[in-house]
Amino acid sequence: MTQASPSPSPARTGVRLARRLERSDPFLMRAVQAAALIGFILGILIYSWQAVHGATAGSSRALDEAAGAGQVAAEAEVARVQSVAVLAAPLVASALAPDTSPAEKVELNAALSRLLAPSPVTAIVVFTPDGKPASVHGDLPSDAAGVIAPPSTSRRAGRELLPLELAPVSKQRAAYYLQLPAPDGRALPAAMILRTGAFQSALQVGGAAGPGWRAALLNRDGQTVLTAATADAPFAEGDLQLAATALGWRPLHADESSAASRVEGRHNEAFIETRAIAGEMLQLVYVGAPRSVLSVLSDRRYEFAALLGAALLALILAISVIQNEWQRRDLQVRDADLLAARADVTCDLLAAGVIDWSVTDGRVDYSEGWADMFAQGTEPVSEEIFDWIARIHPDDRTSAREAYQAMLEGRETELVHRMRIRMSSGLWVQVVERGRAIKGPDGVTQRIVLVQTTEPVDGSALRNAFGDAAAKAAEAVAV
Repeated sequence: MTQASPSPSPARTGVRLARRLERSDPFLMRAVQAAALIGFILGILIYSWQAVHGATAGSSRALDEAAGAGQVAAEAEVARVQSVAVLAAPLVASALAPDTSPAEKVELNAALSRLLAPSPVTAIVVFTPDGKPASVHGDLPSDAAGVIAPPSTSRRAGRELLPLELAPVSKQRAAYYLQLPAPDGRALPAAMILRTGAFQSALQVGGAAGPGWRAALLNRDGQTVLTAATADAPFAEGDLQLAATALGWRPLHADESSAASRVEGRHNEAFIETRAIAGEMLQLVYVGAPRSVLSVLSDRRYEFAALLGAALLALILAISVIQNEWQRRDLQVRDADLLAARADVTCDLLAAGVIDWSVTDGRVDYSEGWADMFAQGTEPVSEEIFDWIARIHPDDRTSAREAYQAMLEGRETELVHRMRIRMSSGLWVQVVERGRAIKGPDGVTQRIVLVQTTEPVDGSALRNAFGDAAAKAAEAVAV
């Protein structure tokens, strides 16, 4: 059998090395870093959104609870005003009686002043039947003098005249309208001018909504009577329209409610709470705005800083571990490939064939020298180990399997044996096979490299056979 001495093929080895070192490509490294950075940024954004959502939901729940307390406070304020009206009615009627002397009027006015001093009412204005102020009892504030008007009716009541019990007088002052009995038995229209602090305890609970909160007291027409808010977020026209939309204002009739008794929820990116008071003639409205990301993160700056630092450190460590692991594996593959390539060249020069068995995936690769010697120059396609076993002569397979198994299990690291393999022509050829196991860092066999050379055909095998037979005969004679 003529043995060819093929020249090594560096091109083939280079292609294999380039394919296996793709993970070390700088572009891929940058892509991994960019993907990790994008994931890190998305995580921060999701955390920020959840923090803002949680803060807004917490403020909404707090305002819901505070609105109940504000409703109780407003009802108590209305009851105090009405009790003042009941107590002041006879005194006002006596002071307006034509037979009351000047001294008695002074005494009655002094009694009215003492009555009004601890109450939310600062003055009582009585109107004539034609709507002109007839008398003033108590201390009329300057922002109400000259602007106090007779009671008006609802603009939404159609042909039925429903009175507005509460109406604004100035920016932070309101008037409560009622009917007082006249000395002749008739009812005189009157207005009780409220102090600036009236209903403020009910409105200030809107602060539970956090920064940007605002609150207002509305009458049955949806008119703003009193407000409370932060300096940078006053109760504006847009808030009034929001409240009107939420409450569902509609034309009124004498037997209808002015608006919904209670509304809560989100409207146009704001959360709103309303409560009806005084038999639904008044509405308390609380509006809160979602907090900005910066304000929420500012409140949670220590928690956010800790999370940001831990996430950034984890990101850096993860990228470093990935890069180091890739570089380590690439180095191992490169060393193994270089070793295999060196073995290919050496074996080609020495007229030997190389079989590279990858234990991890069971693939078997044949060198070009092996193809030249045993497959008529046609290199077999990468095969499974079972395909290689099928090439071994049936009488030699058992011993070959045992030798391979010993190397797989780590009991042996090298082997040298003879066996017959089938060539592509169908003929059997005797080969000497030498093998070595390549183990990984964990001590487990990862690859097995087999080097095969043809058995010499110079008659040494026959001489060895006769020599062995002669030796056995000599031993028999000696015995």
